[in-house]
Order: sequence, then C-alpha cells, then structure tokens
Amino acid sequence: MQARPKGLNLLFICSGNIMRSVISECVLRARAGELLGGTAFLFNAESCGLEANPGAPPHEEALRALDYLGVPLCDTGASPTDDERLARCDLAVTMTRQQLYVLTSRFPEPSRKFFSLIELNGAIETLLEMRGQRQSLGERDWASLARDASAEELSEGLGRAAAEITGLQREFVRQLPGVQLNIFELLTRFSPCFHQTSGVHDPLGGPPEETLRCARLLNTEITNLLDGLLALALV
Repeated sequence: MQARPKGLNLLFICSGNIMRSVISECVLRARAGELLGGTAFLFNAESCGLEANPGAPPHEEALRALDYLGVPLCDTGASPTDDERLARCDLAVTMTRQQLYVLTSRFPEPSRKFFSLIELNGAIETLLEMRGQRQSLGERDWASLARDASAEELSEGLGRAAAEITGLQREFVRQLPGVQLNIFELLTRFSPCFHQTSGVHDPLGGPPEETLRCARLLNTEITNLLDGLLALALV
C-alpha cells in the first residue's frame, strides 16, 4: 500500500491551551475539511500552552466560541509546550508577539519556524509579493485549484512553502498584512499600537462579546492562513 504524502504540521500555542490555541486548532481542521475534502489530511493541527495545566479541558467560553463559529470541538486537552511537539511541527504559531518572544527564549534552537499568527500571514503576503502574486491571494480560488491537484503535488508544494517561510529574513517580513512598514519602522514609529494590533489577545475576564470578537478574528486569520499556504504551494 502506498504511503500517504506528508502533511504540513501546524502547532498553535497560547498561554493555557484552553482557549485561543484550542479554537485555532479546531478551526484549522474544520476549514481544511471544508476547503479540501479528501486532501484535508495534508494540514495537521495540534495545540499547546506555554503555561498549560496538563489535561485541563477547553474553557467553556472556548466551547461557546466554537459553537458560534459552527466548528466542532476536536479531541484535545491542555498540553505543555515541549521539545517533542516543537520538533514534529513545521510551523509553531503563537497568538501574540509577546508569546513569540517567550517561546523563542525558552526554545532558541528551532526558532526559525516560530511566528505569531498575524506575523505568519504577513510573511506569506511578503513571499507572494516577491513573486509578483500578492494581488492574486484574494482573487483566485486556491481551494478549488488545490482540489484539482494530486495529494502528492500539494504535499510537495506545502513543503516548499514551509521552507520558504522559515527561510525568510525576519527584518524583511511584513509584520502586519497590508502594511508596508517593516518591523524596525513599526517598532520605531508605532510601538504601542503595533504590539496591540499584531496579536490575538486573551478574551478571558472580559465581556462575553470579547470572546466572540476573538473567535471571529481567529476564524479570519486561520482561513487566511490556509488560503495563503495554498497560494504559496500552487504558484
């Protein structure tokens, strides 16, 4: 029996692994299934937390958010961030830039594959622009093109995409999609604003509508991430 082509392994990381990273993992699995059907297995998702209490269930607000998005809960419980999980992922994705700094300080060796979620979408936009393809990101049906490709072709393309992303020089990565300034200019001119807008912040402790705002933002960013990865894999 022929072995399945290798998938792209994404690890979503927040603080406790009971809210944002759980929503991200479940949304990616659900949206990949909707977009790709039989080749959705090429997107593998896990989640963990920088301060996770092992085995803790998802927060009830995470369940409410997933129900709001129409996304089923995946089989997951809180897990700590460790060398094993980081070794098997192709991209490790934090919810905020501050969490990215913490992750890098604890695990410096594989840090080339660490990104905050919004920064990762900025990196994909940067690569597409370097190819002269930025405008095509929202104008082409990449999911339809991906469904027409073989699993082997898509697997190879996703592998190339991950290699390009992790090989980017960070100072040239577009930190916020659609914003032309590089990280040095952003930090110099808009530092407080940049840190607030470059992350998906924890809604726990806030009003109920904050959880739904967080869920909508995660759904948008994860869907954009899938679309962008498919575009990189196929152009």
